[in-house]
Amino acid sequence: MSKLAVVFDGAGVIYAPTRIIKDVESGVTKRISLSGITCTDRFEEGALAVLNTRYEETIEKEDPAKNLSELMKEKKIENKVIYKKDGISDQEVIELLLRDTNVKVRDVHETVTILKRCDILPVMGIGLIVDMIERAIRYVIAGGINLFPGTLKLFKELRELGVLTFIASGDRIVREEMAVYLPDVPPEHIFGLMNPEDKRELVRRLKEEHTVMMVGNDRNDCLAMQEADIAVLSLQEAADRPKEIFDVADYRINNVGEIREIIKEIRG
Repeated sequence: MSKLAVVFDGAGVIYAPTRIIKDVESGVTKRISLSGITCTDRFEEGALAVLNTRYEETIEKEDPAKNLSELMKEKKIENKVIYKKDGISDQEVIELLLRDTNVKVRDVHETVTILKRCDILPVMGIGLIVDMIERAIRYVIAGGINLFPGTLKLFKELRELGVLTFIASGDRIVREEMAVYLPDVPPEHIFGLMNPEDKRELVRRLKEEHTVMMVGNDRNDCLAMQEADIAVLSLQEAADRPKEIFDVADYRINNVGEIREIIKEIRG
């Protein structure tokens, strides 16, 4: 039997996300339990992009009144579209972001300031949700994470069992930052800013040499779960999930530690 490789999504699977969202239209900023994917799905033609940058390095000291689009162009901050509705191209989303004049740097400051008061690891990301019909950025999201109880124990046990582990997340997680908190996952196995197609491609490549289990929790994991030899749906975090992700799942779990028992069952 080929060696087992387990690919884990991030938020809602191995760590609990904390999200602060600002409604650009109403100006209301609050903490939410819904995922960025669920918020994006509110729009008939929605898309979610994440800024590929560290807030402390490129945004924190900038003028609050400056347009965020202007700052992104000045600092050459890349945006990665990690989720979108069918028929939308990454290029048109990015062009909209760079033309926007409504979102200010202060909107990012506001969400991050609230996020930093929460119990999170010093790993943060900034996301923008757009409504392509209205041609507008509708939400600014600051996201942080904290590992679920049992995550570190599980990864240690999987390493001792000779199971290869990978992280494939749409969040802005950087190998050098996350490796400190996940000592039993090889840094080169940690991937952030992955869209659904990226996750599927990772699973596809691993299948060339391994039996692959994909552990996901939301619709952006569905393609990778369909591609995997074994699909596991994590229900540890509440979410508005589509029927298709339940249909593709071979197993359902309520705690990440349950992966250990599934592996024992598979190995007999």
